[in-house]
Amino acid sequence: YVQEMPRTKTFLNLWLMTIVLSSVPYGLSTTFFYTLGNGGPLVALWDWIIMSFIYVCVATSLGEIASKYPVSGGVYYWSYMLAPPKLAPLMSWIVGWLAVVGNITVTLAVNFATTQLILSSVILFYPDYVPLPWHTVLACWATILLLGVIAILGQRYLPYVDMFTIAWIVAAVLATVITLPIKAALGRRSAAEVFTEFMDMGAGWPVGMQWVLGLIQGAYCFSATGMLPAMSEEAKSPETTIPRAISGLLGFMFLLPIMFTLGDLATILASPTGQPLPEIYLEATGSNSAAFGLFFLILVIGLSCGLACSQATSRCVWAFARDGGLPGQKWLSKTSKRAEMPLNGFILQSVIQCALACIYFGSTAAFNAFLGVSVLCLGGSCFVPILLSFCGGRKQIMGTKFYKGKIGFAANVVAIMWFILAIPILSFPTILPVTEVNMNYAAVVFVGFALISVIWYVIRGRSHYRGPPDGHTGL
Repeated sequence: YVQEMPRTKTFLNLWLMTIVLSSVPYGLSTTFFYTLGNGGPLVALWDWIIMSFIYVCVATSLGEIASKYPVSGGVYYWSYMLAPPKLAPLMSWIVGWLAVVGNITVTLAVNFATTQLILSSVILFYPDYVPLPWHTVLACWATILLLGVIAILGQRYLPYVDMFTIAWIVAAVLATVITLPIKAALGRRSAAEVFTEFMDMGAGWPVGMQWVLGLIQGAYCFSATGMLPAMSEEAKSPETTIPRAISGLLGFMFLLPIMFTLGDLATILASPTGQPLPEIYLEATGSNSAAFGLFFLILVIGLSCGLACSQATSRCVWAFARDGGLPGQKWLSKTSKRAEMPLNGFILQSVIQCALACIYFGSTAAFNAFLGVSVLCLGGSCFVPILLSFCGGRKQIMGTKFYKGKIGFAANVVAIMWFILAIPILSFPTILPVTEVNMNYAAVVFVGFALISVIWYVIRGRSHYRGPPDGHTGL
């Protein structure tokens, strides 16, 4: 590969970007309906602990491979290098499309949830306001446009934005930890109630399945783990910088005060925007102003997270197009020296986000679809290279600077078992009985993109796509 973008990002820059990509307080805040609606505080806390362990294993597994192949192609490049030669182009093609679709939809899920939070803040002061679908879609478009302008005009200043966001995340967690236990307007739940009492909120699923569905909250928060390698070609010493940066955990401290001061679950889950957070803060503090103050901290994190996700997504689109995996290769593989970024790739992913947001006109469960398909695709794209490495006896990653030996082997086993479980459950609806309104359309969106991928492979990929270059010397 020819070095096309400045190699300016240090380990600190990428580590900060990882935390911003995950934005755990924000990710948890926008997915409470998965756990509170499927078991309550018990499921929220214990499933978070389980997912934290699982994604340490996933990050370790990916880190070993990233240390061997530190290129922006990330998972699809790794799949090409690790697969048997005859299957390498096809494996690379499949994983490349999974990665692109996953990156775009997870960025949309972040921006869409931020939009819902913005509209939720209006309800704090105007309880009679009911956001209509077109309000949500237009606000989502405005959010995507705003972040696009910031990214294009302020590319060189984004590392400072990440540093600011880290401080903001710490402030949000501390504000929640201090304020909620002190105010506790509706009282405090006992430790036994929080850690041992299962609350059936009428989801319709058996208890065991509700536990499993609750894992989606943590899976979404950590789904950005595999996005960071897209920044490899802008990193200094990527062989060590990338794998060290894709580890980072936060959340239990944020969850505890919320679960102990949680108000009436039925009221919280009935939020007209589909986002419980404002109601959680309002019931815990008893004050609109205090609730908005805490809520505003999370809202800013959401905007920063959307900005970071769009950065990683544009690099993923650019890298796969550069290797001939996407239509419009010549246009998408260009980078802008003035903007110091793959500008065309950034524009494309923004346009696709705006188009997909229109699904909300037909289903209020659109956010579930965006979230489900993003974790489905990103999980699948991470699963393939880990499985290929494991089935190959981990021989190709031996001797790398991040090789973990027996610990890495155990991490591979846990990661593979998780993805085998996770990929099917992400298509399940969270509530029974299923209607056209609460249906999880993740599988529909996934199949739609799969058809585009297959059609393009038949038209061009089968005869022209040979995969990425075999070497990455000079990166």
